[in-house]
Amino acid sequence: MPPLPLLPLLQLLPLLPAVIVLAGLLLALIVLLPSLVIRTLLAPLNPNVVFCGGGKQRRLALTIDDGPSGIGSQALLELLRELAVPATFFLIGSHLTRDPHFPRRALEQGHAIGNHLWCDARSAGLDQTEFLRQLGATAAAVERAAAPQTLHWRWCRPGQGWFHAAMRGWLAERGYRLVLGSIFPWDTNQPPLWFVRAFVQLNAHPGGILVLHDTPKLSARTQASLRWIVPALRRRGYSFVPLAELLETAG
Repeated sequence: MPPLPLLPLLQLLPLLPAVIVLAGLLLALIVLLPSLVIRTLLAPLNPNVVFCGGGKQRRLALTIDDGPSGIGSQALLELLRELAVPATFFLIGSHLTRDPHFPRRALEQGHAIGNHLWCDARSAGLDQTEFLRQLGATAAAVERAAAPQTLHWRWCRPGQGWFHAAMRGWLAERGYRLVLGSIFPWDTNQPPLWFVRAFVQLNAHPGGILVLHDTPKLSARTQASLRWIVPALRRRGYSFVPLAELLETAG
């Protein structure tokens, strides 16, 4: 007879296959359909954070993080012009050295710019002083690089997407909205391009905010993904609109 402390565990063994299946389904949901989790769980729990737009129209907003990347950023602008897709670039202040004139060119082409702080790091770990220093330093650097174009700062996306309640307050006091997204195809992990394409197709929804990246390693992949994603989604009746337009119905 097994020792008494093991009896409860042995009695649970018949449930183990069901637990494994349930855990697998949950993992698949998180990995393959996170937009559903975001819209049904995270967004209602965080009403002051923008995950997606409202309404039932098949409209999407493209956002691109971590730039500028250098040569890749210029190629990305040319591709977006060719595809006639507006984007919002969430720029990292310290990355402006890679392409100091990118903000001006992006604004001249009709794109928007958001603040992605000074460093590519987890912003939720910063205290208030450092967070605001990075926010202000990035804003000042981008404004200088954008001249003579002018900027009205509206959006911030914290580093690596992590946030907390105090951060929302710091941003609101300075006129920013905290914007994340609802379609994040794990592109920073560099999965096969077929996965990125299938993921976006599976997770696209009215009001979706697509998040891609412009870094030296990822810019070419982002361009290749967009060349396929944009026509595919347009065939399904989706249109790409500026983030500001998408959020008009999001409150």
